[in-house]
Amino acid sequence: MRNKKEIRELVAGGYLQQAAQSAMEYAEASTDMDTLNGLIAIHSDLQNFQNLWNANLISFEEFSRTQARATNDLLGRIDELPDEPSPVSKKTRVQDVHLKWLIFYLFISAKLILIGWTLFMWETKGFLNSEVFSLFNAMLPGLVLNVSIMFRELFRSGIDGYSKRRYVPPQLRALAWVIFPSYIAVQIFITIAKMKGDFSFEIASTAFMAVETGLGLYMGEIVEGLFKKKDIS
Repeated sequence: MRNKKEIRELVAGGYLQQAAQSAMEYAEASTDMDTLNGLIAIHSDLQNFQNLWNANLISFEEFSRTQARATNDLLGRIDELPDEPSPVSKKTRVQDVHLKWLIFYLFISAKLILIGWTLFMWETKGFLNSEVFSLFNAMLPGLVLNVSIMFRELFRSGIDGYSKRRYVPPQLRALAWVIFPSYIAVQIFITIAKMKGDFSFEIASTAFMAVETGLGLYMGEIVEGLFKKKDIS
């Protein structure tokens, strides 16, 4: 079985059907069915256009355009393949769109949990009306801004059809599972400490704002690097 470098060399040499066939074998060995289905379609198109060319049913210009488009599509599919042709290698990868949805849900869930907790503290007289509004003012701007940016990107990716799959380090997914539960836990600790009288509201609000700022910096990096850029790999 050819490796990815050898398959790309076939593409560079113009042996597109052979490259597609080798890439299909690689994808099948990796149990990467999404890429395999795309490669099957490309291979079929290449065979059809080759038959039309051999029968003189299409012009050279049309054949050249088809070859160029197939080359680009084939290289994109080859890039989607894991580095090693094995199911284990495929499972270790994290597709960027899956990480986007994970962060989207974790971010919204964390904010809603904290808002609900703050309202509970208010109903149990742990916070005054002015104090609750102060905490909400700290939370809501980042919630509205980041959710709107993330939703627009996820909505566009859902209607754009096929786009090249990209992958991010699995550590980013693990970090997300650490960041958001920690954010909730620390903010709840601060509000409980204020309710018990361990913190004054001034100290509690300062600490609360500091944690919000920290999450905001993290989300700024995530939004800029994952949601606004198209070349994550």
